[in-house]
Amino acid sequence: MTTVEPLVVRLAAPLTRAQVPQLCEHLQAQLELTGAAEVVLDVLPLHHAGQADFAVIDALARLRLTARRAGVGIRVRDPGPGLVRLLQLTGLAETLGVAEHRGREPDPDRI
Repeated sequence: MTTVEPLVVRLAAPLTRAQVPQLCEHLQAQLELTGAAEVVLDVLPLHHAGQADFAVIDALARLRLTARRAGVGIRVRDPGPGLVRLLQLTGLAETLGVAEHRGREPDPDRI
């Protein structure tokens, strides 16, 4: 069964590299359960906590790989300017379909 609605995964701060394998396992399980065709990684909590570091980059890259292996598209929603710059520096901004921070809280009913 394929779901039309994207699977929204909200990443909580602080995010550490030690959490990444568990996040990937959780994503894989949720994709199998929901059949979603797209994943939206909501990183607004990381922005609010001021976390824009290589632990986040590692997590985003590995989550993208997990989604790709499942044949699912992925994008990042509401990164702060620091994370956008870091994603651009590492060449991941386009790959992750980064939607820049719009300076507001996201509406939970809208993607």
